[in-house]
Amino acid sequence: MLPIWIVGIFAVLVGGLSLHKINSMINNGHIEKVRALVDSGVSIAEENHRLFQAGELSEAEAKSRARDAIRAMIFDGGARVFVFNEQGIRVVSNTRADEGTSAWASPHTQSMVQHALEGGGITYYRGARTLNGVTTSKNPKAAWSQSFAPWGWVVASAVYLDDVREAFLYRLIEFAGLFLAGAAILALVVRCIVRSLTLPLARLTDTIVHLASGKTDVSVSDTGLKNEIGDMARAVETLARFETERRELQEQLAQLAYTDQLTGLPNREALHKTLCKAVDRAVTRHRECALLVLDIDRFKTINDTLGDASGDEILQAVASRLKRAIGRRGMVGRKSGDEFFVVISDLTKAGGLASLVARIKDKVVRPIDVADTSVEIAISVGHAVSPVDTADESCLVRFADMALHQAKSSGGNSVCAYSPDMSEAVETRFSTEAMINDGLRRGEFLPYYQAKVDLATGDVIGAEALCRWNRPKAGLISPADFIPLAEETGQIVAIGNLMLRKACSFAVECNRGRSTPFVVAVNVSPRQLMYGHFIPNLQQALEESGCKAGWISLEITESLLISDDGTVMETLNAIAGLGIEIAIDDFGTGYSALGYLTRFPISCLKIDQSFVRRIVDDPQQEILVRAILTMAHGLGMKVVAEGIETEKVAGMLSAMKCEIGQGYLWHKPSPAQDFLAGLTRRPVTQLAS
Repeated sequence: MLPIWIVGIFAVLVGGLSLHKINSMINNGHIEKVRALVDSGVSIAEENHRLFQAGELSEAEAKSRARDAIRAMIFDGGARVFVFNEQGIRVVSNTRADEGTSAWASPHTQSMVQHALEGGGITYYRGARTLNGVTTSKNPKAAWSQSFAPWGWVVASAVYLDDVREAFLYRLIEFAGLFLAGAAILALVVRCIVRSLTLPLARLTDTIVHLASGKTDVSVSDTGLKNEIGDMARAVETLARFETERRELQEQLAQLAYTDQLTGLPNREALHKTLCKAVDRAVTRHRECALLVLDIDRFKTINDTLGDASGDEILQAVASRLKRAIGRRGMVGRKSGDEFFVVISDLTKAGGLASLVARIKDKVVRPIDVADTSVEIAISVGHAVSPVDTADESCLVRFADMALHQAKSSGGNSVCAYSPDMSEAVETRFSTEAMINDGLRRGEFLPYYQAKVDLATGDVIGAEALCRWNRPKAGLISPADFIPLAEETGQIVAIGNLMLRKACSFAVECNRGRSTPFVVAVNVSPRQLMYGHFIPNLQQALEESGCKAGWISLEITESLLISDDGTVMETLNAIAGLGIEIAIDDFGTGYSALGYLTRFPISCLKIDQSFVRRIVDDPQQEILVRAILTMAHGLGMKVVAEGIETEKVAGMLSAMKCEIGQGYLWHKPSPAQDFLAGLTRRPVTQLAS
C-alpha cells in the first residue's frame, strides 16, 4: 500500500498545487483582461478625441462614437466596460436608462474614480450577482479603472474572482473520492484549459503593449472566435488599424513641417534640426561643418517685373541647380523668400569649401528661361564654419547671415566668409540704432543752418537746414555716422519730419518783417518722401508753423527720380502744386539721365562741391560747371553752387551767372539762434567770423 499512498499523496499535492496555480493564473488573467479592456476603452476615447482635434469630428460626435464603441465591449456573458465622469455620473452603463444617473453613493465607485485620477489602478470589493437564477451578495470582485483627462472620463471594468476557482473546486470535490488516481490527469487537463483561456489574452495584451510602445507592425489572431476573446481580439484589431493610420498621419505631418512646399527642399525648421546634429558631430569628432546662406541678387526686381508665378519658377530652378551642385556632399534647403542654405558636414580638406562655393556659382549663375525671357541670375553667398567660428548652432546661422549681408553690401554676386569684426559691426549698428531712438525721444536731433548768398549782391537770401545730432557727453555726431543707418532702418522718416517742422518754424522767424522771401531748404530722403506719408506731414508742418509754401525748398537726390515708377511723379507734382520749390541736391554725382529734368517739376539744381572747389585749378571742372549752368538756365532753372570757400571761386561762379552760393567762405552751419543773431547784426561778408 505504500506506493499507492505515495502516489496518492503525490497526486493530492500535485492537485493542490495545480489548483492554486490555476487559481492564481485565472485571477491574474481576468484582472489583465479587464485592464486590457479598459486600455482599449481609453484608446477608443483617445482616437475619437484625436479626430475631434483634427477637425474631422465635432466634440459631440467624437464622444458619441466613443460611447457606442465602448458599449459594444461585452464579455463574460454580459459584463461590460463602464464609463463614469469624475463626479461618479454614469456615462456608459449596463442599460441606457442608467446612463446619466449618479453612482457616487457606492464606496467602490468612489474608490475606482480615485484610483483612476491617481494614474489608474485596481479596486477590490464585494458585490452582488445573479447566477443560475440565484442572487448572492458579497462576492469577491476586482475592478480596474483609468482616467481619460481630456473629457474627464473614468473608464472601468470588473471581474468576479471566484468564477473559475469555484468551478474547479466543485469538480475537484465531486471527483476527488472516486478518481483520486486521475488527479494528475485532471490537473493536466485543467492546465490545458487555463492555457486555452490565458494564451489568447496574453497575445492580445502583448499586441496592446506593442501598440502602446509605438510599434504598428502587429498581427491580431483569435478574431474568428465566437466568444468574448474573439470580441476583444476584433476590438484590438480595430485599435491596431486606427493606430497605424494615426502613425502614418503623424509621419506625413512631420514631413510637411520640415519641407518647403514650393521647392520640396528642407525648410528653416529642418535647417535647425540638421545643423544642430552637424555641429555636435563636428565638435565630437574634431572636424568641421559649414553653413552656407545664398541669396538671389535683384530677385525682388525680377519678381516685381515678371510676376510671382515666374518668380516661383526661378526659385524652383535655382533649387534644382543647387541640389545638383551639392549632390550627396550636404543638405540643400530653402530658408525663406529667395534665401537658400547648404549644410556641409565633416569638412576635412583645406580649401574644400572654396571649391564647393565655386561649383555652386558655376552651376547656379546661368540664365534661366522663364515667361519667354532669359533672366540672368547672380547670387551672393555668406558662410560660417563650426567650431572654428562658433560651436553654437544658432550663432552659426547668425554668423552666416552676417556674412551674406556683407556680401550683398559689397555689391552682390560675391562670396563672403564670416569674421569676428562683422559681429562688432552688427553690435555697433544695433547700438547706434538704439541710440537714435533714444535721441529722438530726448530731442537730441536739431537743425544747423548754413546761409545761401546771392552771388550778384552778396545778400543772404536763404539757408539750408542740416541735421545734427548733439549727444550728451559725446557732442556732435557726424551725419555720415548715423544718416545711412537711419535710411536703412527707416528712422530717417522720423528724423526728416522733425527737421521739416523745425525748418518751417525757422522760415517763419526769418521772414518776419521781410518783403522778399527768405527760403529755407530742407533735405528729404527717398524713404521719407515715398513711404512716410510725406504730403500730409508737409501740410501739417506748414499749417502748424504758419509757414508759407514759398519760404520752403525741398532738396532731393537724383536716384529718386531715376527709379521713378509713377508714384514719384505724382508726389512731386503734389508738392509743386502747393507752391514749394523742388531742388536736385549734389547734381552731377549720380547716374544722371538728364531726361528727367524735363519730366519732373524741378526748379533748382545744386552743383556738388566736388566740382565747385576745383574750377580754379582744373579747366575740365570749369567746363563741366559751365555746361551745368548753361543747361539749367536753358531749362529755366536757377543754380546753387555749394562748397565755396574762396573769393576767387565765388567770383568765377558769379561771372558764369550762377545765382546762389553756399559755403564756408561766408558761413559755417550754426544753431538757429546763432544764425538769426548773425543775420540781424552783421553784414553777410562777416558771417564767417
